[in-house]
Amino acid sequence: MRQLAEMLQAVAGGSLRIVVEGISSKKGPKPKWLEESVNFQLTDIREGSTDLIIEAPLLEESLHQPQIPLFGRSPESLQKYTGIDLALESFNQAFQSNQDDDLLDKHLLKEMEKHQSLFENTSGTIQISGYVYEEPTEISYQSFENIKKLEEQTPPPSRARITGILDLMQYSRDLIQIKTEGGTTRAILTNEIKFEEISAYLGKKVTLEGIANFKPSGAISVIEVAKVRLATEEDEWFTKQPSPIKEQLDFKELRAKQEYKGTKLSNVVGKWPGDESINELLEMLNK
Repeated sequence: MRQLAEMLQAVAGGSLRIVVEGISSKKGPKPKWLEESVNFQLTDIREGSTDLIIEAPLLEESLHQPQIPLFGRSPESLQKYTGIDLALESFNQAFQSNQDDDLLDKHLLKEMEKHQSLFENTSGTIQISGYVYEEPTEISYQSFENIKKLEEQTPPPSRARITGILDLMQYSRDLIQIKTEGGTTRAILTNEIKFEEISAYLGKKVTLEGIANFKPSGAISVIEVAKVRLATEEDEWFTKQPSPIKEQLDFKELRAKQEYKGTKLSNVVGKWPGDESINELLEMLNK
């Protein structure tokens, strides 16, 4: 029962962070609204095939809208949800990988995988119902095999640079968005940068640098921003949304495989993306 409760709290918490912050896991202490939202209590055990009753608060009681913005969800759409409902929606998205994936990222899928140990054999199943999701969601040992496959196909977080018009998301000073040729990309400010440092850039063309996090489909869920600056002409290269790097490129390993004997590649290994423009990067290769 403890393992089941831990699974529900972990998946519900990660799902809720995706809705509120665009990413399922962040460094630092958990915010109060998150702890309140996953404060589940076991209230009853019924006879029969181990039937557990869990009490979970409605999200409208813990999120205190409209102070908290939502990624792709309206406050009204989640008013009657509990954290358990959100966890069940994430599980259902993971089981039906060709459908919506707005409540999934690589870290949350890995978190789901950890709980395969709930099943001592391959024949047992767990059925979970929520307040909104009255129809039981069935989770089995085989379910985690599907989750593992989806996690493996989800691009890992990678360094990114993107250029566009900077805008602020409603109700927030930490969540921003940048409008590019390919659409709008959401972003969150890391501890390395403060809103006051970039407030003068709102409505202007800027270049963001940071870590891009992806959904299983390969679409960007959010960029964790470490640097913001006014864009230059050379930044036009980055006006489209970054594409996921499904296999991380290791220049040193590539050089060894190709038996490359030159030294020019050493000029850029581990140095990009940084502050260099494309022209500067090419120049480094010629040195």
